[in-house]
Amino acid sequence: MEYLLVRQRFTDYDLWRQAFDGLAETRAAAGIHTVLVTVNAEEPDEAVVLFECADAQAMRQHFASAALKDAHQRAGVVPGSNQAIVLLPR
Repeated sequence: MEYLLVRQRFTDYDLWRQAFDGLAETRAAAGIHTVLVTVNAEEPDEAVVLFECADAQAMRQHFASAALKDAHQRAGVVPGSNQAIVLLPR
């Protein structure tokens, strides 16, 4: 089991959230469970999301997929703002 922490800036939260929610089934099929969706208190145009990933390879494939890149464009993700950190439980 791995966790993935994602930070990304957006231009409009509602637009971002709609695109994020639209990929729920795709993430679930890849064994990716959304643990927490938040907005940075100090930078309200930044989403911070924690995912739990049952299959590390499927998670990596999803985060490199064209479907996710398309969703980022539709969501108004600010180019170059996406940060992803893989976390290992100890």
